[in-house]
Amino acid sequence: MTTDPLLERLGGLRWPRPALDHPDPAPGQLWRASWNDTVCLVVVLAPTLGRTVLVAAAGDDEVGDELTVLASTVHDLSPAVWAGVTANIKTFTLEHRLSDLTSDSLASLRQAAGGHRPGTWARISSDLDDRVLVRAELAGRLEELAEAEWLPADASEAPTLAQLATVRGLAASQLADELGVTPGDARRLLQAKREPTAAELQKLTELLGAAPASATQFDEALVASLDHPGFRPRLQLLASTEHHDDEVVARRVLAEQMMALAARQRSPGQRDWTALIRHSFGED
Repeated sequence: MTTDPLLERLGGLRWPRPALDHPDPAPGQLWRASWNDTVCLVVVLAPTLGRTVLVAAAGDDEVGDELTVLASTVHDLSPAVWAGVTANIKTFTLEHRLSDLTSDSLASLRQAAGGHRPGTWARISSDLDDRVLVRAELAGRLEELAEAEWLPADASEAPTLAQLATVRGLAASQLADELGVTPGDARRLLQAKREPTAAELQKLTELLGAAPASATQFDEALVASLDHPGFRPRLQLLASTEHHDDEVVARRVLAEQMMALAARQRSPGQRDWTALIRHSFGED
C-alpha cells in the first residue's frame, strides 16, 4: 500500500500517535475518510443511518470560519472542525479512527452545528477571504465521499447490457471485437451469465454511451457488513494485491464470492456475513 501524505504530515506534527482503529462509527469520533483520490478528516456527528453517517469536515491547520471549533481529543490532537461543512458520507469511506473529541469539545461542536458561534474565528464576509477556498475544498471532498459507491447500478435504474446493445445495433461478434474476447464470451455477457471486468465495463460504457446495469444483486446484510470500516484495511490490501488498486472491483468480487459461498450452505436462517467475510480473510 502507498504511503499516505496526510498521515505523514500528521506524524510530522508534535501530536501523539493516533488510535488508528476501526470501531463502530459514533458521535465525537475523529476519522480519516478516503475514497479514490479524495481524503478528508471528519468528525462523526450522529449515529449511522443506513449506509451513511453524518460528519463535519475537519483540518489539521488552525483556520476556520465563524462556526469552526478548535477541538481537543483524548489523544491531545487539535483539529479545526468546520461545523458548517457537513454531509452524510458513506460509512465504507471511513478508513480509520484517529481519536475521540473530549466531551467539552463535542458539546461545543454540537452548539456550533446548531448555529452558536464559538467566537474563535470571524465570519467570512468577502469572497476574497482565503478561507472561502478552504471551506469550498472541504465541502467538495465531503460531496465526493457522499457520492462514493461500490455497488453496481440497480437493474431497475439502468438498462441492461443487452438492451443497450440492441439500441446501438451491436451484435455479439462486434462486442467481442471491441472487448477483445471470444464471441461466446460476449454472448455470456449479453445473457448476464457473467459480470464484465472493470476494464470491460469502462469500454462498454464508452461504446454504449451508458453504464449497463449489473445482473448481480447483493444481500443487504452482506453489503452492511462489507461497508463496516473494520474490513477496510483488508479490502484495500486485496485491491492492491489482486485488483490493480481498484477497491470497487475488490469489494464486488468478494461480495460475489460470499453470495456463492452462502448459496452452497444448506443451513437455514440468516447468514452471518461478518463471520463469512472474516473466514475468507483467514481471521477465524
